[in-house]
Amino acid sequence: MNFEIVFGQVLILLIIMIVGVIAGKTGIIADGASKKLSELLLYVTNPMLVLGSFFFEYSAEKLKNGLMVLLLATGFYFLSIFLSSILFRGFSEKVKPIMRFSAVFSNAAFIGLPMMKALYGPDGVFLGSFYIVAFNIFVWTFGYTMYGNAKESGGTLKMMKKALLNPAVIAVYAGVVIFVLRIPVPNVVKSAVSYIGDMTMPLSMLIIGALISTTRLRNLVNDVKVYYVSAVRLILMPLLAYGILYLLGVREIVTSVIVTALAMPVAATTTIFAELFDKDSIFASKAVMLSTILSIITAPLIVGLL
Repeated sequence: MNFEIVFGQVLILLIIMIVGVIAGKTGIIADGASKKLSELLLYVTNPMLVLGSFFFEYSAEKLKNGLMVLLLATGFYFLSIFLSSILFRGFSEKVKPIMRFSAVFSNAAFIGLPMMKALYGPDGVFLGSFYIVAFNIFVWTFGYTMYGNAKESGGTLKMMKKALLNPAVIAVYAGVVIFVLRIPVPNVVKSAVSYIGDMTMPLSMLIIGALISTTRLRNLVNDVKVYYVSAVRLILMPLLAYGILYLLGVREIVTSVIVTALAMPVAATTTIFAELFDKDSIFASKAVMLSTILSIITAPLIVGLL
């Protein structure tokens, strides 16, 4: 059953990605359009996805588990950042930021949350949203700083301030206030936020597909670096987390949510950021695509351990 759920979610991503490839090849998504679509995703649809994840009825037990997920996710982000600095030390500056980003950030939101809902029900989505909080904080601080040039952006402090005040992280602040203070949200607002947030996953896959369409298929699968990144992302990170959480005796639902999030393929944001910051977006697209394909095999095996 777990295999079918994971396989189905990954297959959905691949189909949408293929549609993006076709749209890119036929010129429907023209050159330069992917960058504007990336901005739409990062500044509009993704913040709505994050905000919507906090529209749950307040519960002290849920909040306790959620904060535990947030705390542990934060710890694993620091650990993965440290490991990525060692594992990719010898690579060129052209691809090293992308490789480190790929190893640190999984597709926990776009494929992870739907999978958690299918595997663990509404509680899985709620706890997964706390993992997404940590994801957004780190992706807009560590990830943003790593991709961008601090000097060109006015210094590290200015860049960090910009990262902490971007729409995605502001959505986190608003979501926490709404959840903790039990502020009632009208159903029409919930629906509007949900509709916009639901655009994030298909939009991200269409963008990646459009970028992939600019290169030959053979060049997507013959890069050894991509296989190395995928192995770190899909196997090393989730197994390491599972071992640590098992030894710590962390409760099952919390362990399941974190390991499931870490077992997901490379985050689509990898390509989005590479496109925005004029890095090697083709290499980033390779990492996202190949890891997504390989996760059809690895994700069910990792989740099966739980």
